[in-house]
Amino acid sequence: MAAPPIVMRPTPFPNGKRSRIRASSMLLQEWVTAKYPLAQVFYELRLGPTTKTLVGVQVSPALEAMLRVANWYADCVVVTPTEVLVIEAKVDADAGAVGQVLFYRTLIYSTPSLQGYTTMPVQPVVLFAQDDSGVTPFARGLGCRVEIYTPPWIATYLEQRQFRNRSTLPPGAPTAA
Repeated sequence: MAAPPIVMRPTPFPNGKRSRIRASSMLLQEWVTAKYPLAQVFYELRLGPTTKTLVGVQVSPALEAMLRVANWYADCVVVTPTEVLVIEAKVDADAGAVGQVLFYRTLIYSTPSLQGYTTMPVQPVVLFAQDDSGVTPFARGLGCRVEIYTPPWIATYLEQRQFRNRSTLPPGAPTAA
């Protein structure tokens, strides 16, 4: 007899940064809660800093100071006993997320709040609700762990949000010539 399905109810982000939780955030919270219930978790963690410059443009000292310290945000960083996971979550499998998470992996080492974990292996992870036959092998080929988590609410989300402006003809319907 199969075990009953796990039903999870996402809770608001602990730091309260979002007033409206996006589907990718719900996906991430549910997956992290189910897979890493005892790990140390940082949602929307600022990574870096990096330095940005404007080439050939004179700027005010205030703008120059703002550009000097730029921070990027990882959707989530999970610290397990054996590794640090830097995670980018998307409902759609997206090749752009692979580039993001690979870049974020490099920033872990310059992030002040993570200095105690820089001796641990850092694993980039992309979390998708949908698998894609092109994106998944691409990500794995670049050293990313690919996690597919399809929550029970995803079909409703896709119908109501993502595919709301698309229409398909029902089987047997006449097509325009």
